[in-house]
Amino acid sequence: MSSPGDGFDVAAVPASTSSVLSPETQRVYAGAWRDFCIWRASMGLGSSLPVPAEHIVAYIERLMPAASPGTVKLRLASIAWHSNQPGSVSCNAHAAVRAALRRCQRAANGSIEQAVVIQLACCGEDLAGLRDRAVLLMNHVGGLAPADIAGLDREDLEFRNTELVVRVRLPDAPVEEPGQPVHLPCRRGDPLCPAVALERWLQRSGILYGAIFQGVTVHGTLDRRLGVVGVRRILQRIETQAAAQAMPTARPLVPAVPAPRSSSKAPLAARAKITKTPAPSGRARPARAPLR
Repeated sequence: MSSPGDGFDVAAVPASTSSVLSPETQRVYAGAWRDFCIWRASMGLGSSLPVPAEHIVAYIERLMPAASPGTVKLRLASIAWHSNQPGSVSCNAHAAVRAALRRCQRAANGSIEQAVVIQLACCGEDLAGLRDRAVLLMNHVGGLAPADIAGLDREDLEFRNTELVVRVRLPDAPVEEPGQPVHLPCRRGDPLCPAVALERWLQRSGILYGAIFQGVTVHGTLDRRLGVVGVRRILQRIETQAAAQAMPTARPLVPAVPAPRSSSKAPLAARAKITKTPAPSGRARPARAPLR
């Protein structure tokens, strides 16, 4: 492969890999890879392979304002196709890349800030509310999946001056292996900052080691670690409450009272009940004997 930005040589890719894709797909991938190499050289990031995850995350954030999620995924597919070594794990499987893709998808679906602000109003200031707030922001703003959030321990966090480093552990990774780092900026005074929300939750709960997100009893004490299902229930409950509060209140239906009738004539039903009295005659009729 030549210098970054030059046209990609198909011969530089293993024949078993290049033969899988059609010539049109190879042409599209070559153009996307050329754009990535030009951006990488302009940022002074070098041309090492495989591409580091932090380079891909920065490239996604550069594409996010204008590119659609489909375009971003196409660019990442091109990077993975060109940079991955045979038998290596795809660079797009990194936790930081997956989190950046989720942020890109949420930003494309609409105003993420407005939706998060509405859902944050459903989180209280008690112990459970601070936990729910941290879970919500870690998922919606940080881009972490429920499985990533449920598996976090206090030892996986590193608070720095300007950022929070979250090390996400893969499900099948050994315990002694460190997790994949996800860098989240720390913005003091920003209500949508997941690092600040997580720090408030840890200070209030007093968690110094072990599981970060735990259940909260009715007495306000900590319970065991939340699983993936527990994290999803928290997110679904907050979303349901926010949707219910956003619905306009329905006006009660008052039955219409019929107006009184001004006609002097009685209704037909009332007139049917009136019986005519026979006129009195001059002599009374003799009583008839009962039939036997």
